[in-house]
Amino acid sequence: MLYLALLYGDQDQTAKPGTPQWDQELAGYVTFGERNGAAIRGGAALHETPHAVTVRTGAGEPLVTTGPFAETTEVIGFYVLEADSLDDAIEMARQIPAAELADGGIELRPVVQAYDSRPEGAPVPPPMSTPDEAPPRWLALIHGKETEGDQPGTAAWDEGIAAHGAFSERAGDALWGGVAIHPIATATTVRVRDGEVQVTDGPFAEGAEVVGGLYLFAPMERDRAVALAAEIPGEAVELRPIMEFGS
Repeated sequence: MLYLALLYGDQDQTAKPGTPQWDQELAGYVTFGERNGAAIRGGAALHETPHAVTVRTGAGEPLVTTGPFAETTEVIGFYVLEADSLDDAIEMARQIPAAELADGGIELRPVVQAYDSRPEGAPVPPPMSTPDEAPPRWLALIHGKETEGDQPGTAAWDEGIAAHGAFSERAGDALWGGVAIHPIATATTVRVRDGEVQVTDGPFAEGAEVVGGLYLFAPMERDRAVALAAEIPGEAVELRPIMEFGS
């Protein structure tokens, strides 16, 4: 089974590139990848929230604002993990360095479906480039209040899948992947504090609006990413440029 692991942390307190703390955290992620490479089906680190854009849809023109969807502890990255059971997914999640951040943790959500449509050999921006230096890939996090349409097997879910399918067809090669996940009631949060693993049922942060899925956009300029995000079915989309580390 696949699990989406959302990595949360306070980006004001996370390590900055070029610092010893950064090198230490990066080494931790490299170690995680070496230990669990066969189970990692995808993932990315995100540039800091000053580069975020939120697109809210509804009647009239989309409302576009600079910044994250909510001024709280933010998603700093994600993995898609393959595991035989939730216990196995928790065992992997506890090894992710973000689980040890003072205000951080890992939210696990079982995946309904996931796809990777990145063209083979497609180029990505240079390692450690900023969004100002090269058009980045983008992560589009879908936010909104849960409805019947978030329950797999319902008529509303089927209608939503059809709407997202139509969006995917319109987007074409601009989409490099996507993940649909089970409702928030299936979430499990993993934290590590002083070497002790803490596992709780429920999302990382309690709130009315939750992450309901994600898309990966091909490298593109910000304005094009915003226009594409405005076509995604749902209430709001948070766009975050992806930080590249090379292949």
